[in-house]
Amino acid sequence: MANCILCSTELKFMNTPTFGSGKLNDSSIVCTSCFKKINNVNPKVAFKLKNYSLNDIQNLLNEKISKNEYGNSRLDEIKEQILKLTNGSIYLGKREINELPEILARTEVIDNIAQGTYNNGQGILISTNRRLIFIDKGILYGLKVEDFPLDKITSIQYETGLLLGGIKIYTSGNIAKIENVEKSIARSFAEFVRDKLSQDKEVGKNIISEPNILDQLEKLAKLRENAILSEDEFNEQKKKLLEKL
Repeated sequence: MANCILCSTELKFMNTPTFGSGKLNDSSIVCTSCFKKINNVNPKVAFKLKNYSLNDIQNLLNEKISKNEYGNSRLDEIKEQILKLTNGSIYLGKREINELPEILARTEVIDNIAQGTYNNGQGILISTNRRLIFIDKGILYGLKVEDFPLDKITSIQYETGLLLGGIKIYTSGNIAKIENVEKSIARSFAEFVRDKLSQDKEVGKNIISEPNILDQLEKLAKLRENAILSEDEFNEQKKKLLEKL
């Protein structure tokens, strides 16, 4: 027998679609596995495969791959990130998670997650490399999203009760309180974000201080060029400045 026109697998009775359903318009044949792939992408095309050419089918499958790379796979990436954070469980806010590809930027990475209520809505609070976001995908009233950019957060606090806790996000005089968070998660989430905020501040200080030192080095170089500083004096001052980095 011939080979599958798509994957070159040798066609046998057990891997050939029945009743000629795997034939293309030029009488070439696809194997059962490739036929299933076509059917998964577009059942209508698979049902009338004999009306399509090899080029038509290849374009159809390539479009699906492209969509997965830039569309559906984004949701898969997000789910993988959350699975790692929740120890293999993805029960947290499935409706909200499905909305994340449209909410997050392509380069945004989730590094923590909590479930709770905010403004009487049940949803998830996620932390990314850019911000905190509360997402509430209500059954009746649609989608609610509120984000808190990291550079606008002045502090984050938590409180715990017997079983549940709460997280308070302070931003420029406003307070957002996420309640009914699992006790241990409220503590770990708040402490994680607090550490991240303190690290960002340290990085910011370093970024601010470096241009000042560079400016001073430029001034020293000009003083040397104008013969106001000798070479030895320049090197001594330069050494002192570089020690501050």
